[in-house]
Amino acid sequence: MRSLFLTGGACSAVAVVVGFAPSAQRAAIGDRRTSLSMSSQPAAQSSINRRDAMAHTLRGTAFAVASSSALISPSPALADIEGVVTIPQSTKPPTSTASEDGVRVFKTNSGLQYIELREGSGESPKYGNFVTIAYRAYVKLPDTSEKKFDLDEFDSDKAYLIKHGNGRTIPGLDEGLHTMKVGGKRRIIIPPKLGYVTNGLGPLPVGPYGRFKLYRLLEKMVEYRGGNVVVDVEMKSIMEDEADQGYYEDDSLSPEDFNTLRQNLQTSQQGAMGG
Repeated sequence: MRSLFLTGGACSAVAVVVGFAPSAQRAAIGDRRTSLSMSSQPAAQSSINRRDAMAHTLRGTAFAVASSSALISPSPALADIEGVVTIPQSTKPPTSTASEDGVRVFKTNSGLQYIELREGSGESPKYGNFVTIAYRAYVKLPDTSEKKFDLDEFDSDKAYLIKHGNGRTIPGLDEGLHTMKVGGKRRIIIPPKLGYVTNGLGPLPVGPYGRFKLYRLLEKMVEYRGGNVVVDVEMKSIMEDEADQGYYEDDSLSPEDFNTLRQNLQTSQQGAMGG
């Protein structure tokens, strides 16, 4: 079984038409899926999102000792730290339209599109779960007046394991998986801003030829100023992470709980630094 944790090599090609984030030194970030965009005054809020609370805490502690070069300006693709992205979230339901051949295409608020090939009958994943998928990944370049492009496959896997929501998967795939059910199949059409927007995102081909092909296709997306990453995915299983401490939940966190969490992390950080 191949896992995202085993395929985190740097993707050095310019991966998107918009939203490219420059390379930076990798920081010690653990399994955090936030992009650290929270204000520095959490106490003034009546409730604080758990992920934002963790982001603020990490920014004030662990990142204080990390190299300042690991922090880069936010891009339109929501990629702030090398290899970590924020998953698009919206309470607005997706819209749907029928194509000329009768295929119904759903579109989310972020611009992600998907086609439901088979509705699953199991549960949907929660952020923080381990999710096993089977997939085939392609790049579809935009058609021109001189040439029409077909799907160009660059990778596939029958049992790929990810930790859902940890920011190490291309954000469009993570968003598309979140509303799937076990046993379901879906074609996910990922625009450039939700694709390989920064280094270290998966899934990546294992072999050098596959990675070379992916980088070449991404460069062509830049050259043609368009195109999509397309992933045909089947959700095989969902498993809870017994070591997860709830940092992936979407519930609100009170200022008191936030301060307790911050103090615990500062104590842990000081212990790890030997002082």
